[in-house]
Amino acid sequence: MSALNLTEVGWTPAFEAAAALVRAASPDLSLLPARVAGVGRNTATLWTEGGPQEAVFAGALRQSELSPVIGDWVLAEVVPAGSAQGAPLRVHAVLPRRTAFTRAVQGGAQVLSANVDVVMVMTAPDGDVDHARLRRYLEAVQAGGARAALLLNKVDLSRNVSGVLADLRALDPAVPVLDLSARSGQGVAEVRALIGPGETAALIGSSGMGKSTLTNALLGREVALTGEVGATREGRHTTTARTLYRLPGGGVLVDNPGLRDIEVWRGDDPAGFEDVEAFAAECRFRKCTHSGEPGCAVERAVARGQLSRERVEAFRAAHGEKPVRRRRRDS
Repeated sequence: MSALNLTEVGWTPAFEAAAALVRAASPDLSLLPARVAGVGRNTATLWTEGGPQEAVFAGALRQSELSPVIGDWVLAEVVPAGSAQGAPLRVHAVLPRRTAFTRAVQGGAQVLSANVDVVMVMTAPDGDVDHARLRRYLEAVQAGGARAALLLNKVDLSRNVSGVLADLRALDPAVPVLDLSARSGQGVAEVRALIGPGETAALIGSSGMGKSTLTNALLGREVALTGEVGATREGRHTTTARTLYRLPGGGVLVDNPGLRDIEVWRGDDPAGFEDVEAFAAECRFRKCTHSGEPGCAVERAVARGQLSRERVEAFRAAHGEKPVRRRRRDS
């Protein structure tokens, strides 16, 4: 990537106005607008008007709630040549986010991506359609301010596409549902139409659903590794980090690693765990912590596949419980 028109990748007058306020507070600094395209521990890859550049974080942004995430717009300070920091730019400030795709984790919230206009939740008709989990995906998207869409991939491998599509449309009639085969190209144009000029889209869903294959199809070139479909008709998980891509014709795509499940972040409100609480009501002990007590109905539900371990741990964290350290079992 060489010179870049920032408007094509999401820069708006609102971001320009926010940047003007930051510049006014630091008139002696030369601050460049940039979009975060990749994040390390204390470094980031930025898209600037001059192309991609590496940057370090200013001290106040390290280990901070304002630490940049993929999709953020930032102002970066040009570092004098020969500086010992090892990068030409330093991230000075993160501009206010329009949207934030966030999940609840132990002890708080994790922002997965910022300033995304549409989050496309991908599933497949054989073995991945979990209605409760998909509802949580949709709720997390909508809670963060973005539009949601449901993508049913691998329709060429199923005999029950119409039934699955009907079930998906019933989850939320306001959410568009598209069927496609990313591998063959069927439905890819309709997915592209969901992403307007200058908009940012993110792909989420379980591992092996074909997100990387769709990414390659949307970009028209092989940039994301894909796994072959095996005898179980499931792809192998290949994306290991969130990656930002420029789309032909304008716009941006975020390809995410597989999300096994998600818990909706509701601020400090521990509500929204009705399914876990329903099982908890059947525990033998009234003050059960769901961490190994005998007669725990929640642990029983996890063993039966009725609840995910991640969801239970998010429930426990929301109620102030410490994470459970579990012995790794050899397979």
